[in-house]
This record gives sequence, structure tokens and C-alpha cells, in this order.
Amino acid sequence: MSIDTTAIHHESAAHWQGVSLKDVLQHAGVPSGEQLRGHNMATMVRVTASDNYQVVFSLGELDPMLGNEQVILADTRDGQPLTKDGPFRLVLPGDKRPARWIHNVTTIDVILGNAGH
Repeated sequence: MSIDTTAIHHESAAHWQGVSLKDVLQHAGVPSGEQLRGHNMATMVRVTASDNYQVVFSLGELDPMLGNEQVILADTRDGQPLTKDGPFRLVLPGDKRPARWIHNVTTIDVILGNAGH
């Protein structure tokens, strides 16, 4: 997956390539589509960077049938592998602020929802 997006902070516009976070979750067997109901709606995805900065997404905001938030786990910028910000970086072209564009991604955790009982 690739996208051209405008600058964040002091960076110029760039061509980012990587995989969709939705595809990573689907490959891991995380519920989506019609399976995303009930307690699964409380499931979260936590992405952590090497400096322990974390961002959280709900499965609903990432699911194509609900929020359809576009999140790319990028490994290249303008055709070059990420170096100081790599090996992976989140790119969220729809965000108005770059607070979730974390770099040096180390882990992606799925935190299961609780039915409350």
C-alpha cells in the first residue's frame, strides 16, 4: 500500500509505502466485518514505539465496515527504507494533528474487549 501525503511538523510531503494496519490485523486473525460485534467492539489495538510512546485504536475505527480509518505501517519513504524513524512508522493521512504518526514502531498489541460480566 502506498500514499502521498502532506507534511507533518517540519517534514516535507512524501510518498509512503508499507502495509495497511487493517491487513496486519486480519492476517493475525483479529475479528472484523460481521464478526465485529458485542464484546469485540471493545477490543483495542495498541501500537508502541521504541521510546514507549503509545497510541490506541478501537477495532471499530479501523474496520472497513465502520470507521475505515486509513492507517499505514510504513517501511519506506520516497522509495528509501526508513532509517532513523524505522524500521516502521505509522502514517495516518486523515489525522489533523500528527500525534499518532509514531516512528520506531516496536510492537502492536490487541487488547481484547471485556463483556463486563
